Amino acid sequence: MLKPKRKITRDEIKKDSFVESVFEVRSYIMDNSKLLSRIGGGIALLCIIIAFFAQSSKNNIHEAEFLLTQSTLYLDNGDSQNAKILLQELTDEYGSTEAGRLGGYHLAHIYLKNNDNELALPLLLKYSNKGKSLFLLSSANEAISNIYLQKNDIKNAIKFQSSSIKNSNNKKTKALLRIKLAELYIKEGSLEKSLDILDELKNKQSEDVDVMNKIDYVSGLMMDK
Repeated sequence: MLKPKRKITRDEIKKDSFVESVFEVRSYIMDNSKLLSRIGGGIALLCIIIAFFAQSSKNNIHEAEFLLTQSTLYLDNGDSQNAKILLQELTDEYGSTEAGRLGGYHLAHIYLKNNDNELALPLLLKYSNKGKSLFLLSSANEAISNIYLQKNDIKNAIKFQSSSIKNSNNKKTKALLRIKLAELYIKEGSLEKSLDILDELKNKQSEDVDVMNKIDYVSGLMMDK
């Protein structure tokens, strides 16, 4: 499939951003020439460099957000192939920005749908480490936990399942995540930890049928141990 067409290309944005940066630095020097002449040359140069890199960082954020928006439109239309192309470009070139990390999160879920867990894991770990959305952090950590569970790495599965719970702010979702953590503790052999979680949930959410059914299921697993 051909690479998606965009009204404005990334190279055009980059070119415009660079020209804009140059003119802003030039304008800064001209407007403050007298002040700069009074300040030591080294300090003046440092100020110019700081201003230039600040503008460069701003431009990178702009370019990353542009790619994220375009890829999201493809995802919303069910075009995962073209979305994948843009998301890969986004994570490769702007992975240090929040938009880049969000792109990595979305790209990871495309990989998960294709059972490419090894490609998804580093992207999810990066979002888990520096991502800002609590909802996505909870989702990313749960996905990481699932991957480690498939690897039979129960210790890390527990670690990231616990992180998923911390980042969840929905009462029912948090309860279901905690039940899953109890199940992981059973696999680890920590039956007391599992029992503590289940007993607490029984007292607090006894009226939630879905939660109680999940508790009964995991309690059954404990009886088999």
